[in-house]
Order: sequence, then C-alpha cells, then structure tokens
Amino acid sequence: MAGFRYEDKQEFKPHFDWFEPGEDDENVTLNGNRLTSIFAYLLANCTGGTTGFPKVLRPVGRDWCDVLVCEDEEGYAMEHVEVRPIVGNAVFWWNLRNNGTGDEGTLHAGRPVISGVKAGLNIWTREKAWREPQPMDTDYESE
Repeated sequence: MAGFRYEDKQEFKPHFDWFEPGEDDENVTLNGNRLTSIFAYLLANCTGGTTGFPKVLRPVGRDWCDVLVCEDEEGYAMEHVEVRPIVGNAVFWWNLRNNGTGDEGTLHAGRPVISGVKAGLNIWTREKAWREPQPMDTDYESE
C-alpha cells in the first residue's frame, strides 16, 4: 500500500504498476509481481488531477461522464479513459495477463492537479502471499 498527495502542478508520470523481469527481483521472487491495483480517492478538492489510461478506450456514450472525462478542454470527445478524482471512488485493474506477463494496456498516470489538493491510496495484490499467515492468539484474559 502507498498513499499519494498531489498539490498544484504535481503529477505522476505514465507508468505501469507491474515489474519487468529483473526489476525489483528480490520482492518479485519472494512475493510475486503486482497482480492487481486499486487506486482510491481520499481527497479531491481540486481541478485537474484525473487518472489517465491512454491505452484504454473510453466507453461510447454519455453514461459514464459523471466519473470519466468525456470531452477535452476544446470540447472534443476524449478517446481514452480519464477518471475524475471523486472522493470515495476507486479504480481497479488487473496488471498481468493470464500468462503472467505485464499488460501494456495498464499504462496510467496521475495527471497534473491544476489547483487544490488530491490524495489517494494505492492497494496492490501480489501473486504470492505477502507474508506467512500467523496463528491468532485466542487466549485472552478477561477484564
């Protein structure tokens, strides 16, 4: 898990959440690659600050325009997915294909915050258990 806070003009450049072979080898060997990602919006008192997926086509129609940007600044239809930062909403995606390789379509970026503040939380699941489950101590003393 990781939290992020963006203020005026801050952004997160395009990236993948999965690791290439040889990248972060110790963690990937021990815990597996990042299988899925969840990005939850905790604070969204801002303009701008969308989460963009340039390789994912935006659904046709206006049904999703309350959570996706449907038109750019010039009024042209957005071709790819840009998720609006809305407190309480979250975006989920699979990072890996069925064969275990990284999905290039998951390229994403935290677009610049024009003004205000956006904060979010990343949650990643892994291919393997993060740590061995520990038995719970159920021998409680009564008070």
